[in-house]
Amino acid sequence: MNILDSIRLLFRKDKKPYLQLKEILGFYPHNIKLYRLALQHKSVAHFERERNEENKKNNRVVENKDTKKSRKSGSAFPSRYVNNERLEFLGDAILGAIVADILYKHYAGKQEGFLTTLRSKIVCRKSLNKLAVDIGLDKLVHYNGAMTTAHNSFMNGNAFEAFFGAIYLDRGYSYCYKFMEERIFRSYINVDEVARQEENFKSNLIEWSQRYQYKTVFTQQEKRDGNVPMFVSDVRIEGVFCGRGEGYSKKESDQAASKEALRMINKDKTLAKRIKEAKDNSVEQSKRQAAMAKTKALVAGRKVVVFDLDGTLLDTLKDLAESTNYALRECGFPERSIDEVRQFVGNGVGRLIQAAVPEGTDEETTEKCLAVFKAHYVEHCQDNTCLYNGVGEMLSGLKNNGCRLAIVSNKLQEGVNELYEAYFKDTVEVAVGERPDVRRKPEADMVEKALAELGVQKEEAVYVGDSDVDINTAANAGLPCISVSWGFRDKEFLYKHGATLIVERPQNVLDVLK
Repeated sequence: MNILDSIRLLFRKDKKPYLQLKEILGFYPHNIKLYRLALQHKSVAHFERERNEENKKNNRVVENKDTKKSRKSGSAFPSRYVNNERLEFLGDAILGAIVADILYKHYAGKQEGFLTTLRSKIVCRKSLNKLAVDIGLDKLVHYNGAMTTAHNSFMNGNAFEAFFGAIYLDRGYSYCYKFMEERIFRSYINVDEVARQEENFKSNLIEWSQRYQYKTVFTQQEKRDGNVPMFVSDVRIEGVFCGRGEGYSKKESDQAASKEALRMINKDKTLAKRIKEAKDNSVEQSKRQAAMAKTKALVAGRKVVVFDLDGTLLDTLKDLAESTNYALRECGFPERSIDEVRQFVGNGVGRLIQAAVPEGTDEETTEKCLAVFKAHYVEHCQDNTCLYNGVGEMLSGLKNNGCRLAIVSNKLQEGVNELYEAYFKDTVEVAVGERPDVRRKPEADMVEKALAELGVQKEEAVYVGDSDVDINTAANAGLPCISVSWGFRDKEFLYKHGATLIVERPQNVLDVLK
């Protein structure tokens, strides 16, 4: 067959890929497209798809530096909009079966556990990567040159498996077996030596963790097996429990725990996901702590405090909800739950009613509903409203420490005035509500007006609020912001919307300002 293939090759224009593959395989390929596909990494298809889409967008064809980078020494195998992943799947199965067959015959008296472990050592990605380099297959793998092999440390091993899939489809199982037995085992694999090698599971686990920059921690406990001391090791990656092992030494128990962890990571796909999520949470927590420390340093010693009202100083939610539902009933609309109203507040009563009325309500009906709400709320804004626990003591403490206090609220000025007289006239100097001459929060107008009435500069002031609107208001006014978690929004919502310093109790406001 090789003689016939050699004759056919004389009449081919593209001799190079056939000769390259003949040197590796020991025989000429028939369907060269299968081998091209086996050596095509997904990065090439992704890169060229993006490049072509960009060229179509610009109605031009460009060969840039990145395009040239994507050409490897194996450029006789041109790229296509496909990759070798399907062939890798097929080749993995064929390769596993052939290696199992060879080992079964070579070790006639060995049990299943020994054979399984030995096969795993031979067909693991690390071993296949080395084999791909040994036979020169890595020089033919086609990938985007802008991507280093560090981005995919198993790229060559994956291509080796795909290569087996190509041989199987091109020449059948017997050629796959012949190639593995005569070209690979005889030249590159000493099965007896591989069998004697003790795999360092702990080293493998640590290498895996370092690849993704995960923190891996081993802990040991001693126990007794009769009169013999034993050790139990637990391994946690980013705080996630991954495995436990026992042994008569700490080294042995760590190895057993590492082996179990690697097994679980390969078996349980959700475990690797949980580890990544734990790492992301840890990184996010570190960022939050750094931002908090920076904001604490910025606000320390400031003597002017501008407060939001609803959800920060006063629990007004129930009165707002009852006035909202009164207006909705009067207009023939269904009522809203208190949790729904909680999500609507923060941008003024106009936005509250716009969100509360059914979708598609015309402007005239919405305005009528708003007027009903305003009339009802002015009369009932104190029915259930009260100071949050500790707020009165906080305000008194701030005043006694020489701080000057102001309130800014998107609530109607009439409502702000009434609540000011009832709760704040002894501690707060200025209270600014919704009025025609100032824009509502998150614009800076209300804060600037309050600072002007106090006669102070913004460099002396800090803003305290409970919502994303307050975070944006502080930013627009150029003030550092202290967010509170006892109001209408929870901590995760606040962090998501840019909070850097969140306090959980009113006393904490005093603490961070000292």
